[in-house]
Amino acid sequence: MEQQNVNNYRKPLQWGELDPNRHRNMFVGMWAWMWQRITAVAIIFLLGLHVTLTYKPWLQFLLLLAVTFHATLGLRVILLDFNLVNVKYQRALIWGLTALGLVIAGLIWRAM
Repeated sequence: MEQQNVNNYRKPLQWGELDPNRHRNMFVGMWAWMWQRITAVAIIFLLGLHVTLTYKPWLQFLLLLAVTFHATLGLRVILLDFNLVNVKYQRALIWGLTALGLVIAGLIWRAM
């Protein structure tokens, strides 16, 4: 009887071979990366508007939503980069952190 590999290392990829795990999760990470950049530009734009149009509630609400969404996606990057969460759970991580961010934003908005 042959001894099984305890560590379950996967075979290295060959030339031209696509990583099935990376390909499956590529779209989620790509969209998260893109939305984080879009919210960064939106934050800069909304901060400029906030300086010129002070005390507008709709502007403060949009700024709070943009900052919250940007922060949750940044938290996702930190958790994945420090390998605190496996990359195969990043779809659930995005939805969970977004829901948590919306709850926190709602609490902040209600307290204002």
